[in-house]
Amino acid sequence: MTDDEFQQLKETEKRHLQAKKRLQTTLDQLKQQEEVQGVVRRMTQGARRLLAETESLVDRLRGAVAEQEARFEVALDDEWEEDEGFREAEEALRDERAEQLVRRMKAEETESSTRPGAAPGADDLSASGAKEEAAEADEPHPEGPDKTIGRMGDLRADDAS
Repeated sequence: MTDDEFQQLKETEKRHLQAKKRLQTTLDQLKQQEEVQGVVRRMTQGARRLLAETESLVDRLRGAVAEQEARFEVALDDEWEEDEGFREAEEALRDERAEQLVRRMKAEETESSTRPGAAPGADDLSASGAKEEAAEADEPHPEGPDKTIGRMGDLRADDAS
């Protein structure tokens, strides 16, 4: 083999090794790209799975909320009906008390009009004064007031008459 043939063989081998190295680099890049694409595919599938699971949970939650709202509305309707009955009874009681008050006021009015010397505006005052007098009449009088100015004998003499 001559030097020229050797140099030619060497150059050919060099090109062959460089081509092999480029192919190996390309192969490594393709493998890395395939791994990345695999990771992206798995992430995409995982995201889809999570999205489907989340939608399923949201649907279940919506169903549960709808059920709870329906129960709440039924309870409110029942409570409203009970409240309505209570309100009607309360209203009837209020009406009855108003009627009793009107009857009592009419009775007091007829009493005050039958009393001689009753002033037209004195009904309210006489009614409240009568109540105070009745309350004082129920309490027993002591021997005399706790504090007096003057003589006690004069006060007792007035009570005796």
